[in-house]
Amino acid sequence: MSTHPAAEVGATARAPRRRLRTRLGGREGLAGWTIVFILIAVAILAPVLAPHSPEAIDGNRILAAPTATHPFGSDDLGRDVLSRVLYAYRVSLGIAVGSVLLAMAVGLPIGVFAGYVGGWTDLVLMRLIDLLLSFPALLLAISLIAILGPGSLVALLAIAIIYIPIMARVVRSSVLVVRGQAYVRGARARGASHLSIVRGHVLPNAIGPALVQASVLMAFAIVIEAALSFLGLGSQPPTPELGLMLADGNNYLTQAPWVEIFPGLGIAISVLAFNLIGDGLRRSFDPNGITR
Repeated sequence: MSTHPAAEVGATARAPRRRLRTRLGGREGLAGWTIVFILIAVAILAPVLAPHSPEAIDGNRILAAPTATHPFGSDDLGRDVLSRVLYAYRVSLGIAVGSVLLAMAVGLPIGVFAGYVGGWTDLVLMRLIDLLLSFPALLLAISLIAILGPGSLVALLAIAIIYIPIMARVVRSSVLVVRGQAYVRGARARGASHLSIVRGHVLPNAIGPALVQASVLMAFAIVIEAALSFLGLGSQPPTPELGLMLADGNNYLTQAPWVEIFPGLGIAISVLAFNLIGDGLRRSFDPNGITR
């Protein structure tokens, strides 16, 4: 049976799209990436999209209900909640992405070095990593902020320090599996240098779990940063930040629930998006569910 030429052309045109969707994590991952890109666009375009200034105080609209001109209502100082949520994504996403990238920049080399070299080097590095992991994450962050002082950059640094041992252990586990594969042994037999083996064989095949872990950690980073700001240890007033907005509206939950609902939804949507990306990437790197 012959195939119609038009059908062959259509199938050929759809193949790159299917491969791209698979690499992004399938439908789940694509949904997560779409939400994240929208949130990033919202954060970048906040000055254009925000209907009002996020710090403009209006005494006539204190705890005012949502209207057409103020769709998310106003807070206890009469500030527009929608505008503050849009600007808050700049802080939340910046800290989430920045802390994970910093953790990867430090933790990934440690994990690769420990896993590839092995022996006493691996033992000593992993015991130091275990020492950091023994501290509760939020308590460690609070301790660092108590030493360095509150603020967005300090919160970013504190979260990154929490994530460094996690990233190091994930990468090390992947490297331990990859370094024993036949193609790595073959590269050694051909006389390839350790650097070329790590760069050309180990790292490309061990990076998948680290990327999955990074997307999940970004979701947790948003929650941790919001919790720190809620406690007054993260972003400081009058900076628009989701956790800080929750703290400001905590006393008005029954009187003006919109002051709490919309920042809470902002956190929930961000966490959902990064978790969708993580689930999608896990299926992409592990389609048979071996590591489930």
